[in-house]
Amino acid sequence: MGFLFSTRRRPKEGMPGQDYGGMYCAVLTVGSTVVSAALLRVMGGDVAELPLVATSMDLQGLGYFQVLFSCIERLLVSLKVKHFMLPAAHEAEAIWMKKFGFSKIPQDEMEAYLNGGHLTVFHGTLNLYKAVPLPES
Repeated sequence: MGFLFSTRRRPKEGMPGQDYGGMYCAVLTVGSTVVSAALLRVMGGDVAELPLVATSMDLQGLGYFQVLFSCIERLLVSLKVKHFMLPAAHEAEAIWMKKFGFSKIPQDEMEAYLNGGHLTVFHGTLNLYKAVPLPES
């Protein structure tokens, strides 16, 4: 079962880009054990980012994150988010692209979607993009 927890942190005065409003932690549990977790940030109504994900080392490769990701995608569909982005480590690029449908995005296109917003930046990562599926009618 997945649980979502909202966190809100207002930026300190004079520190632009430090607003963590719209940040959620999605957690997948089996029984009382956390097996996979992800940080999700919804920015306005159009864009969401997934800056961090983790699955317990001994449970990797068993599909737990795929289940959590599916729940996150359904949430984004229900929120009518259109654009989903993430910073991917070079080693994980192929996994994000093949298993989860993300693709590389040109910088100018990404900036247009963000409309002045900022993604979380990690050294040595590449921003990937995926259109959020339309709701089923």
